[in-house]
Amino acid sequence: MTETKTGQAKQTVSKSSAPRIRVGVTYYPEHWGKARLGIDIPLMREAGIQIVRMGEFAWSRLEPSEGRYDFSWLEEAVNAFGQAGISVVLGTPTAAPPAWFHQKYDVYPRDEWKRPLGFGTRLQRCLNHPVMRESSRRITEAMARHFGHNPFVEAWQTDNELTQNYCYCDYCAKAFREWLADKYGSLDNLNRAWGTVFWSQEYSDWEQIPLPWFAKCGMAHNPSLQLDYRRFQSDATVTFQQEQVNILRCLCPGQKITHNIMGLNDSMDYFALAADWDFAAWDNYPITPWGENGMRVPLGHDVTRGMKNRAFWIMEEQAGITGWEMMGPQTEPGQIRAWAWQAVSHGAETILFFRWRSCLYGTEQYWHGILNHDGVPRRHFQEVKQLAKEFGELSPFLSGAEVRSDVAIVHDADQHYGYHIQPQVRGMGLWDQILRFYTPLWRWGVNVDLVSPAADFSPYRLVILPGWYILSDEFADKVRQYVSRGGTVVMNPRTGVKNIDNVCVQIPLPGLLRDVAGITVAEYSPMAEKVGSVQFRDQNTASISVWADQLLLDTAEPFAWYRDSIYAGKPAVTCNDFGKGKAWYCGTFGDEGFYHIFLKQILNECGISSWDGLPKGTSVRTLYREGKRYTILVNLEGQEKQLSLPGDWKMLLGEQGLNTLTLKAYGIAVLESDRS
Repeated sequence: MTETKTGQAKQTVSKSSAPRIRVGVTYYPEHWGKARLGIDIPLMREAGIQIVRMGEFAWSRLEPSEGRYDFSWLEEAVNAFGQAGISVVLGTPTAAPPAWFHQKYDVYPRDEWKRPLGFGTRLQRCLNHPVMRESSRRITEAMARHFGHNPFVEAWQTDNELTQNYCYCDYCAKAFREWLADKYGSLDNLNRAWGTVFWSQEYSDWEQIPLPWFAKCGMAHNPSLQLDYRRFQSDATVTFQQEQVNILRCLCPGQKITHNIMGLNDSMDYFALAADWDFAAWDNYPITPWGENGMRVPLGHDVTRGMKNRAFWIMEEQAGITGWEMMGPQTEPGQIRAWAWQAVSHGAETILFFRWRSCLYGTEQYWHGILNHDGVPRRHFQEVKQLAKEFGELSPFLSGAEVRSDVAIVHDADQHYGYHIQPQVRGMGLWDQILRFYTPLWRWGVNVDLVSPAADFSPYRLVILPGWYILSDEFADKVRQYVSRGGTVVMNPRTGVKNIDNVCVQIPLPGLLRDVAGITVAEYSPMAEKVGSVQFRDQNTASISVWADQLLLDTAEPFAWYRDSIYAGKPAVTCNDFGKGKAWYCGTFGDEGFYHIFLKQILNECGISSWDGLPKGTSVRTLYREGKRYTILVNLEGQEKQLSLPGDWKMLLGEQGLNTLTLKAYGIAVLESDRS
């Protein structure tokens, strides 16, 4: 029995056979050899490691020459871990084809100039190349036949950090034309949809259609062609993974399948990729040589949870200094523990640190692990050990707990593609638009789901549509029905500008949602870095930038007005009653104060509670399980924080003051209360 702190007394935590929140690591037996297993496994057991990931970059060792497989070394490692009570995730190794493979087959991707991208790194393969496809299936099948019934293999990870196959080779050109022919049926339909009459681009033969190859400096391809190219390559990546998944499903009964996405990467449709997974996972690196990810970390957690709308894994969690040629800063004491607890508070159930031990060679020599190059346990080891102990103690409470949200932010690959193809003005990228809403909601402790356009909106009191630039009839009808039945929706500038072919609509903006918004965009002004201001109904003011829509009121009421610029005195933010619900239209982008006023008004009207007065850098999220509410607070900064706690609660982890909660530097608190 283990004892943990509660409000004023101590509560005994009983052991449970239920699934547990776990700590794991990535491990590379091919780097260290058999002898090191005898050292590392006891150390992992001491640290509380319960799961390891292996094999995702080991193609050259698994298939030393074409058709000749050697799984003995990996099987030895799998069995050694399994017999020690540590389960295994195996990766299909297709992210790094070996040298012998490239020597025999030219599967290198081509860039926009049709130049081959050669050997020496990873991901140096075109996913549409028939040899790459066949070889991927072959190595996956060989591994699946060998390990598909191994009792110690819990799950498979397909490939590694898949992104869109931005390749411009002849195989891609052929496949793209076939994809287009299947989609449009005839060249007349394609020419009409794309508007190829512009610049005399009408096609009379499928072979005339290019990829978006480099054409002329300063010139760009047809936006409709570019959008379909991105959709095509996303589909190609999904199909590449599906071929592996089909093999694993057939040959590995009972073993789960996932993939490690790259958080806020927006080069492909991750919702489509996720359809084949049993659970979602992502790779989380809060501080790198390329900068701090800040709010992109919690957003990445919620984006990943939204892939399957249930608990997710961190397949790679930062364990120390990160770096390739250049290194990022050292993590501070307690910081990696805080990041791990932050992930759990957003719905993560298994966290694998990358990596167990820092590699001695290769590009990632300076991407540090729990152990440094010398393999000696030090501070990071002790921190992971503490974390695993805490996870074990609190698993009976938190395992299976769910994130439940009243707010949904909808995002979509087509919107990302649209803003990449035609950014229009700096600061209007879709993640930029999402973060403007997400950041204050996160700071107020409001749970938020990041969902696909196909999600059911009915459970949510508030649905936010940031930058819904490419708008289909079906999605507009879905939004219309949601609002008319009592929901609240928020729209941004540039809503409804394009149809699904990336062609500008011929109706007043916001296009198909004009009746829902109750306004007409008479004209607009790209502002970029130019700063203006608005005044709200309560006389408060806030700064704006990036964009300004001039709004004409149809049935909507104004909530804020422009104070300056050519639209001075005109409405900037409006609210419209539509059926039983409300539609807010935000015609500009504001600073932190702008969204504080704007969103607080909406939350109050929707009856969504928020946690006011949180110290800066404090994360608070709420999980629900069996009639109980679990609030996890994480201090993400290096200074002690104190805050008041509303309501009745019991403390499961942390330190309590007389009337306040104290969070030490990178401190954690877990509170239990009856669900309200």
